[in-house]
Amino acid sequence: MSEDPLNSFDFSDWTLVFDLDGTLVETAPDLHAALNHTLATKDLAPVSLEIVRGLIGDGAKAMIRKGLTHHGLPVDEAEVSTSLWPIFLDYYRANITRFSEPFEACVDTLKALREAGATLTVCTNKAQGLAELVLTGVDLDGYFTAIIGGDVLGTKKPDGAHIIETVRRGGGDPRRAIMVGDAWTDERAARDARLPFVFVSFGYGTLSDQPYDRLRSVDHWRDMRQALSELACQT
Repeated sequence: MSEDPLNSFDFSDWTLVFDLDGTLVETAPDLHAALNHTLATKDLAPVSLEIVRGLIGDGAKAMIRKGLTHHGLPVDEAEVSTSLWPIFLDYYRANITRFSEPFEACVDTLKALREAGATLTVCTNKAQGLAELVLTGVDLDGYFTAIIGGDVLGTKKPDGAHIIETVRRGGGDPRRAIMVGDAWTDERAARDARLPFVFVSFGYGTLSDQPYDRLRSVDHWRDMRQALSELACQT
């Protein structure tokens, strides 16, 4: 049987831009642990992962607020910013990849895409230092030519300029680039940058309800290469 041409697509001159949390790496368990550590400093019981899973990508403060309201407590923004947030970050930074790991088939797919000529980059709203710690901690840092966190530029996703700058720092051309992510912020940024978009349904976010003919959705990393090939062939 001959090989599917989509799985032998030549990605030379193509830049693939990946979100981090919920796309490349299952980071939820470590973020969840950091939240419960923070709540414990106020003698509050742990919350379930499902309570905060959909808030990943909105930042630590959003998760802390959710944890407080879950316990019926008012949110004191001064306390969140000056006390609870630093506690969260200190714990998270020290334990950032204790439980986190790349999604199944992610590593093999990245290897195959790189061997097919693709330039791989990361565009994340996570702070640059934390993003680099995650990628290093799960041994993915060596795959990416550029990593641009949410605190590097004057803007971040859903602004498409965040993606465009990531492509350029990777040495690529935005006209031959594809964005991959797990949330509406990634989708909107891809639209804004006029890039095709692959949505990963196993992540932490959702798609918008706006139609987009340059979009594919995948339920597993093993389907990623075919989705990327289909979009590249359309461009």
